[in-house]
Amino acid sequence: MDDQRVVRLTETGERVGVPLVRARDEENRLVTSARQTDRIDADDLVALANQLNNARQLVKGRACDRLKHIAQQMEQLHVAARCVLEEAQRDEELHNVACNMQKQPGRIYHLYQKRPTMEKYFSMLAPDEWGKLEKKEDYLGSYRLEYDRSWTPVDEMEQKDAEVARIQRLLQRGGPSQLTWE
Repeated sequence: MDDQRVVRLTETGERVGVPLVRARDEENRLVTSARQTDRIDADDLVALANQLNNARQLVKGRACDRLKHIAQQMEQLHVAARCVLEEAQRDEELHNVACNMQKQPGRIYHLYQKRPTMEKYFSMLAPDEWGKLEKKEDYLGSYRLEYDRSWTPVDEMEQKDAEVARIQRLLQRGGPSQLTWE
C-alpha cells in the first residue's frame, strides 16, 4: 500500500517516481492529527527523489561492473575450453599414430613421417640417435606420454613439471584450506 509522487529533478530534469507510504484511513489512524502526518514537504520529496535516483544509478553501475567481470571470466573460460579441445584433438591424433611398441607413460616418443607415403610413426630413437641425416628431415617432434594418457611436447615438459610440482606442494600443505600459490 504505497502512493507514488512524480518529482522532476532540477539538475537533470529527469522525472522520478517517489514511492510514499499511504496514510491510514481515519478510523485506523494512530495519531489524531492528519495534518501533521499527511503533510508532504516539497524539499523532502526532492531529497527523496535524488536519493532514489542516486541509489538506482549505483545499483546499475554495480550490476554493470559485476557483469563485465563475469563476461571477462566467460572469455577466459572460452579460451581455456578451446585449448582443452585442441589438446584433446592433438592427443587423439597422437594416440592413432602407428607405433610397433607398447607405449608407456613417462617415456618420450619421437614422431616421424615417412617421405613417400607421408605416414606418421613413433620411435624411441631421437633424430640424432639414428645416424642418418635423412631421419632429421623426417622428424616432426618429440612428446612425453603422461600418466593420464595425454601427450606433452618436449619443449613444454619443464612448464608441465613445474605445474605438477606446485600442485603437489599444495596438497602436501594440507589441501585447499592452505591455498597459496608460490
